[in-house]
Amino acid sequence: MDTSMEFTLGLSQGVAWPWPIAVYLFFAGISGGALTIALALRFYLGQVENTAFLKAATLLSFITISLGMLCLVLDLTNPLFFWRILVFYNLNSVMSIGVIALSVYIPLVAVVALLALEKELMAIPQLQFLGPIIAKLKGFRRPMEALALVLALSVCAYTGFLISALIRFPLINTSVLPALFIASGLSAGGASAKMLAVWLFKEPLHSG
Repeated sequence: MDTSMEFTLGLSQGVAWPWPIAVYLFFAGISGGALTIALALRFYLGQVENTAFLKAATLLSFITISLGMLCLVLDLTNPLFFWRILVFYNLNSVMSIGVIALSVYIPLVAVVALLALEKELMAIPQLQFLGPIIAKLKGFRRPMEALALVLALSVCAYTGFLISALIRFPLINTSVLPALFIASGLSAGGASAKMLAVWLFKEPLHSG
């Protein structure tokens, strides 16, 4: 009889969530991590200008969370009825709480990105109509950025809570997982935003 222990049993077989969920977790981590670092630096350093890193982080954050949500919708049994999860909530469910946070986070990221990319957007003649909208939003920029910072950290942690809810896998059913996902999101998001700032916004590679 083979008495050897198979350490991968339960982790590589019978996982409840398919690959789109894993892709969502990856994108959500990058989104939350990039925005967290950019806004934390902005508050800590007292930055008032739209730095290349802030522009890259907000743009990256909006794109990745949008792609992540697309993966979630496509993974639903009936994707065309995704709106139901935005209407019916169960506050005892980890997933439902996450949906509430994302429902606020995504439009907020779009607004923060709009403000950060004002110069680039106003350089496009077809987008001149955004000028008055951006001007009105500037008065609420600081509190919106503060809320976005809190939600960005929450999105990073939420991915960990989502995975740790799998109680049949003791190895990942741990309260440490959300903290690990925050650390991972900050690392991946920060690195991705820096690469985008250098490539798209011409930030010097060794810029402070």
